[in-house]
Amino acid sequence: MLQAVTFDFWKTLYQDISAQDERLRLLEEALDRHSQTRPWTELEAAYRHSMSVLDHIWREEHSFITVEHWLREMLVFLEAELPEDALLGLRQPLEEIYLSSSDPRPVPGVTEVLPRLAQHYRLGIISDVGLTPGWVLRKVLERDGLLTYFRVQTFSDEVEAAKPLPKPFLHTLNVLEARPDQAAHIGDLPETDMAGARGVGMKAILFLGVSNRQDGKSLADAFFEEYGELEALLYRLNETDS
Repeated sequence: MLQAVTFDFWKTLYQDISAQDERLRLLEEALDRHSQTRPWTELEAAYRHSMSVLDHIWREEHSFITVEHWLREMLVFLEAELPEDALLGLRQPLEEIYLSSSDPRPVPGVTEVLPRLAQHYRLGIISDVGLTPGWVLRKVLERDGLLTYFRVQTFSDEVEAAKPLPKPFLHTLNVLEARPDQAAHIGDLPETDMAGARGVGMKAILFLGVSNRQDGKSLADAFFEEYGELEALLYRLNETDS
């Protein structure tokens, strides 16, 4: 019987909203203040480069880069320099971009379904992060009244490991006091969510409603497109196991 259900954050619980322009404006202003002005097209090219570095580290090393690392990648690409105090001063505003916005927003159906699921299962989050750290994502969840439903929130920057490595999954299961065979993980990516969940013995449920990764169905124990389907899906999984 399922006792615990965990969720990915981006493109599973929440829509993925790009903060590229907001981040670049912060850097642009800092460069201007230190006579290191660069055209917007160069800033955009630097952003693409730095995000490809982030993506490589995430996918190949199953790790993450800090905002400081990202900034240094940007500056090397731009052949620009900023004083250390300026770099330190950029960290917080870059990390907190989503706290001054109404974005990101929950995926449709999430706010209605979570309260009901929390009555029957112990809920958790297992999510990799990019330039937005876990503590900011908790603030987003709190803003939307969703944080209280999750007994544990496991973010890759805090456990220093990204999916599909076992560590984030096993840490979460330990806090939820559930064995892997008593838990299911819901996510949108076959190579991280599905592979990681199955690797530790959890059920793997593929959410198709945002990423639509049809190629992940073969790795999933079940899949769904809308949150209105999820409660019945979990019930069927329980019936299958009983």
